Amino acid sequence: MLAGGDAAVTSGLKITLDTSLRRNALPLAAPYSESTIQLPLELLQRIFLFLADLCLPPRRFSPLPYPSQPVWIAITYVCRYWRSAALGLYELWSSITPSLSISWSRSMIERSAQLPMRIDMRIRPCFADGLDALAASKLLLASPRIRTLRLSGYRTYILKILDHLCSPSSLENLDLWVMAYASDYVDLPVALFGGKTPHFRHLKFETTTRVRAPPWLLAGITHFTTSAVFSLHEFLGVLQEMQQLEVLRLVAIFGPWRVTGPPEQVPLRRVALPRLSHLFFRGNNPSDFVVLSSRIDAPPTLRRHLSWRVEAVSSWGQWATMFAATQAFVPSDSAPGINDGGLRVAHVVGGYERGSFEMWSRSYSESASPTAREDALFLFHFDWSPSVPDLWSEDGLNAYPCPSFLLATLCVHLRTAPIEDLTIAHETTIEGTGDVGKPVTDAPDAPDVAAQWRALLAALPSVQTLRLRGGNPACVSVLSALSASADPLLSHLQRVFIFHSTVHSATTTRQEDISVAGAGSSVATTLASRKFVPVDVGTELVEAVSGRSGLEVVLAGCEVSREALDALQKRARVHVGHERVYI
Repeated sequence: MLAGGDAAVTSGLKITLDTSLRRNALPLAAPYSESTIQLPLELLQRIFLFLADLCLPPRRFSPLPYPSQPVWIAITYVCRYWRSAALGLYELWSSITPSLSISWSRSMIERSAQLPMRIDMRIRPCFADGLDALAASKLLLASPRIRTLRLSGYRTYILKILDHLCSPSSLENLDLWVMAYASDYVDLPVALFGGKTPHFRHLKFETTTRVRAPPWLLAGITHFTTSAVFSLHEFLGVLQEMQQLEVLRLVAIFGPWRVTGPPEQVPLRRVALPRLSHLFFRGNNPSDFVVLSSRIDAPPTLRRHLSWRVEAVSSWGQWATMFAATQAFVPSDSAPGINDGGLRVAHVVGGYERGSFEMWSRSYSESASPTAREDALFLFHFDWSPSVPDLWSEDGLNAYPCPSFLLATLCVHLRTAPIEDLTIAHETTIEGTGDVGKPVTDAPDAPDVAAQWRALLAALPSVQTLRLRGGNPACVSVLSALSASADPLLSHLQRVFIFHSTVHSATTTRQEDISVAGAGSSVATTLASRKFVPVDVGTELVEAVSGRSGLEVVLAGCEVSREALDALQKRARVHVGHERVYI
């Protein structure tokens, strides 16, 4: 992939490239055109790599046929210059993607020269050129240059392939996507790679069945990702074999896991992982994260990131114990009197129908930015996406509260009082209040949106920096809550960032401007939400900053009227600039 500085150039050139491919894609036997603009060789080759990434097939296994040749191969038919550039770019040929025929796969191996190879194979009974899966794999996997291997398909075929991989290997990464019954076991052969893979470091199980691996294969693993089925006893045993483990990612757990069990059960062990630096957990039951974390002895700099997704919450109280237990993993102050412990940053995305709310702590490095999400010692990501609309029926029977309206309660359980930085980003649903007082939303019976924002802001009393992105209706609700609440909200607020919004005063709002303030705004709200037209936050912003001395307002990428700017400058320090300056 290209670096950030090259992305803009590539996006413009991609249109020219796509046009050239459509106009000039010719059979190999056709004469080459010499009229094509000859871009610098290095730039052209970087574009080719970018195009190859765009042409990667979906990672999920699919029975649908896929081209047996590289999708991007048309670039070699445009002209001699392009063909020469492609053939001289060995990296372009070093990745064998699913569904390539054996003949094309062998050509890729030959044209990649001596570069390390990445092979992604979808195992099926017969390949496009007539070879069965076993014969095909013997031809492809015999190359000593393979560093990354991903096999996807049915359990029976994958095990046959693995049984024949009995020679020492220079493999570094192994990824198995296995289709099987949940009750089946996928037993990796004891003699896999002849027991000799000195460079093997990354192991990934993409399956919802049970997997067992020989202990010698786990000894050198530094990165382990799994969605396979393990009992807690089994999983702790697997981790015990991975003394070199640095990154552990659990993307699904089929539990629940419990610390206590029947009296006759063997007591749970504790696992010491002295090199572990990142524990990522994604599942439907966060208590499994608590159980696992409590059994691992790791360095104090371990980053624990928990991602939890729900569709509806029948009883929020059932999660209270888990939230309290989670508090043990939120880092405390780095030193007495420093006051940098606890959750420090929050980010809200979405609305009633779907969205996310995440909070994270300071970084493991004192010199790192406190807003560095990936380096946070603890991160809690809460994602909701209701899939059963009848849960919010008008009669209220069997109705569950949407998780988005429980965020304030979640904050209380997770002790979010230290949070200083709050971002509210793009919404994905239509929210607001109509002219007859009914909610304007995709859900039929949504509670008052403004009241929910007020409750959330009240649960975040220490926020000093507020960022409102995208000019969405939530910006209006948040700003209105700041000005209309009887009890001052965000009393420590110092800076407000407004990104990509229309900031006009009420007296100068033009007919074509979109505003959700006041009565009769339901049509405007709907249009703004569906077409992502920036809403006018000028009136609410002026009212929100009134009476707050020393407040700084930053308008980045906004359309600002002179009247609104004058009104703001009388009440706050205002800066207007491009978004990139303030990211």
